[in-house]
Amino acid sequence: MKLMNMTLTSLPTIACTLLGTLNASEKEATVLCLHGDLGAGKTTLTQEIARQLGVAESLTSPTFVIMKNYKTKDKKFIYLVHIDAYRLKKSEELVRLDWNNVVKERQTLIILEWPENVPDCIPKNAYHVNLSHVNTETRSIEF
Repeated sequence: MKLMNMTLTSLPTIACTLLGTLNASEKEATVLCLHGDLGAGKTTLTQEIARQLGVAESLTSPTFVIMKNYKTKDKKFIYLVHIDAYRLKKSEELVRLDWNNVVKERQTLIILEWPENVPDCIPKNAYHVNLSHVNTETRSIEF
């Protein structure tokens, strides 16, 4: 468990460190759950992870579409799936969006914001990151 302060200047280092702790499964997707209040930096961290993975597209929060898929240039994680479960009320809503197939895709990194809204969908081997406000320019990150 690491506890660090995250600023815009330290974000690339933190994203790189975090990616280094994730293991790609040969059988299923790797799920990274991001916990934190609104504005805690979940999407900002996801954007930097996407950049580090070589995602060419601009990544924005999928708050209204819930899930977006990206092709990466990474060898460990070929695909990135970004899910924002903020608007979901129960796990069944994510299941209806093809969750059971998405989570089976190997060499895929799924970043899930607001995992507490879909608790039955979280695999036991999921990684968890907690983000919280320190001040207007700094967040605390624990993983």
